[in-house]
Amino acid sequence: MHLKKLHSLTLKTFIPPFVLTLFVSVFLFFLVQIVITYLDDFIGKGLSFIDLITLFFYAWLTIIPQCIPLAVLLGSIMCYGSLAENYELAAMKSSGLSLFQIIKPVFMFIIGLALLTFVFNNFILPVVNLKFSSLLYDIRQKKPSVNIKEGIFYNKLDNYSLRVGQKSKNKDTLKDIFIYDHSAKMGNVVQMYAKTGKITTTADSSAIVLVLKNGNRYEELNLQENIGKKKKTLSQLNYKELQVNLEVEDLKMKRTDEGQFKHGGEMMNVWQLDSVADSTKRLMNKRFIELNRQSKEYFYNRIAQKNREPDTIKAKNKNPIVVMDTFISKLNKEQKDKLIEGALNQVRSNASYIDGFINNFKNDSAEYNSYLIEWHKKIVVSFACIVLFFVGAPLGAIIKKGGLGLPVVVAVLFFLLYFILTDAFYVLAIDGTVAPWLGMWTPVFIFLPISVFLTYKAANDSALFDFGSYFGWIYKFKKKKT
Repeated sequence: MHLKKLHSLTLKTFIPPFVLTLFVSVFLFFLVQIVITYLDDFIGKGLSFIDLITLFFYAWLTIIPQCIPLAVLLGSIMCYGSLAENYELAAMKSSGLSLFQIIKPVFMFIIGLALLTFVFNNFILPVVNLKFSSLLYDIRQKKPSVNIKEGIFYNKLDNYSLRVGQKSKNKDTLKDIFIYDHSAKMGNVVQMYAKTGKITTTADSSAIVLVLKNGNRYEELNLQENIGKKKKTLSQLNYKELQVNLEVEDLKMKRTDEGQFKHGGEMMNVWQLDSVADSTKRLMNKRFIELNRQSKEYFYNRIAQKNREPDTIKAKNKNPIVVMDTFISKLNKEQKDKLIEGALNQVRSNASYIDGFINNFKNDSAEYNSYLIEWHKKIVVSFACIVLFFVGAPLGAIIKKGGLGLPVVVAVLFFLLYFILTDAFYVLAIDGTVAPWLGMWTPVFIFLPISVFLTYKAANDSALFDFGSYFGWIYKFKKKKT
């Protein structure tokens, strides 16, 4: 019964800092990766509140898996640092509990969290990435909304140029309005002027509605007098009120079919990634087989076979250079020039084919690596949570500090190291310098011995920063030798 209460106390100490850290880290990553990166794509687009909230919601969901390892690391340091600082950890150990029994409830929670993270990465995150990428693409492709400035011609409306002398404070009442209509594709044949006007939009935002008051409308008309002769005349309309609809269909955000984005690795689960990676690998092997066939049947000796004499065909077992020299020596100058020109053309054709093969192979190889990287990425985060927990929990027990001071600094330093290693090896894996599995798992492999070392130190109540304990064997060896 007492053990269950201790486990409950430990979980209650761990969960609040974990949740707080997760929220703060997701928010910071959201600011850096989404707001700052795509801020220029949002400004001036006239996006609706629903579109922005939907995009930000998807962005938050995509960032959560990246921040879970940091939250585990910081939460475990703060949890066990607080227990050690308040001598609760010492009391547990004095009652006969080992470090592994103390961290067992949180460890089981981390195991469950790792499994949930994998389920999220494999089943939910691909759908979220698909919707986020599709919506972000549509927002970036959307044209800026109408922003008419005083005294400057606005030419971003198709078929119209608009100038406003003055706008009211609420910007719906305009003065000294000039409109040039180019919709006839014949220049400024329609011109409108008005002293005042009101500006609104239609219900579906497909057109700007201008209600002009006290103005004139001029239009040039082409009249056919005789065959081959045209005469221009001017039509003038004086009005007290005139409604003009300016079509702005291109300024509306158009949604793209999400199916166009389904081929990215981020939009697939592990089984789909396995399938497309296998298909890509088979395509690469097929290209190699085709290159080998082309080399044997098309690249080599084609010119020689076309021009070879019957007696040279019999000399199959001879040195091919000797055979070719013998064959060329029997040709006259015109035949030699023709043979050389044909050989050069053949070499150019072969070189072009090989260049195309190399480009295709590089693209296929990069695509194949990206699929494997995404496959490993969905799994490695779960193991990173476990490894970083065994870095944070013993580290908190050793430094014996809770709260938001030293634990935060230590956790951020460790996570920055992990983040830098992950990013560096990710780039190496993308470039094909290292294998995808090695690039994704190396940061975990580096932190694994660190976690084992820290856990050993905390379990034996060893002083982490007592350097004499590390080099004590040297003094013992010297003393024994003396």
